[in-house]
Amino acid sequence: MTAVRRIKLGYNNVYALDTEGGNVLIDAGPDYAGAEGVLIADTPVAVVVTHGHLDHAGLGRWWQKRGASVSLGRGDEHLASTAQFGESAELEDFVSYVPQIGTPPDVAQGIIRGLEERREWAQAAARELAVHGAATPGGRWPTQLRFRHFVPDRLLGDGDLIAGSGLKVLACPGHTPGNLVLVHEVEGWLFSGDQLLPEITPTAGIQRRRAPHGDGEWRYRSLPRFLDSMVRLSTMHFSYCWPGHGEPFACVAETISENIAQIEQRSARMLELVTAGGSSSVYALAERTYPRALRRRFWQIISTVQGHLDILEERGLVRHTDGAYERSP
Repeated sequence: MTAVRRIKLGYNNVYALDTEGGNVLIDAGPDYAGAEGVLIADTPVAVVVTHGHLDHAGLGRWWQKRGASVSLGRGDEHLASTAQFGESAELEDFVSYVPQIGTPPDVAQGIIRGLEERREWAQAAARELAVHGAATPGGRWPTQLRFRHFVPDRLLGDGDLIAGSGLKVLACPGHTPGNLVLVHEVEGWLFSGDQLLPEITPTAGIQRRRAPHGDGEWRYRSLPRFLDSMVRLSTMHFSYCWPGHGEPFACVAETISENIAQIEQRSARMLELVTAGGSSSVYALAERTYPRALRRRFWQIISTVQGHLDILEERGLVRHTDGAYERSP
């Protein structure tokens, strides 16, 4: 029987599997001050990163320097190798998006300034001599995180196997374009990363597509793809889930069903708001839904509203015209 060791790194879980092929690590871990000391006991033969966000991939480069092969889902390589807003076009797309969704000018000014500050932070966190900043109040890690970027040794696709481990890759795009989960087919275990978490449904963010596409849309439609991936998982049987955050759990099918139901309920509620309010911008719908929190949690709320509108638009229930959404006739 394969042994699993859960390693808690602040808000994150990293899993070490003792397999026939050697020690395999699921997720590289976040790069905060002291994290390396928790992980240093054994160098794995392989590190499989579920997605390219800094709290899951942040120590990828460190593992490579220790001799481990670091793998990542095909579609997330840009997240691992390039600082956020490292390409000027990415920042320009986000800056243009803010007023396009109906954000009032006085609010937009502050949001755009925040994007520029985020770019400066991401570039500083990626530098070779970057230092860990002090933890923010109520922070999820002992210090701020660094993300010294790296080029993955292997890009994984749906159905790929991790040699000697019993692990199979399932591509689950949505949370990120190259998001993946791992399944131990003998034990029925699901290593879910951020695809499936106890008690919460992960928020799908506003993300830029890796490269220009023929349809001209710069934005990656996260929530529809996240829901597609969750529906796919609902057709499979899992005995146990080892999530990227929170406590491992056995009620896997129930948790998947609850996630799907929650997304569908919120999409239905969004359709009611669009129907009742007529033609409305994303910002106006967000203000109706979360009036007290919108300015404080702008990107989290906007991405949630935008995601449900994307689902409704793909289903032909709403249409997007001149920067606003309305019920399809």
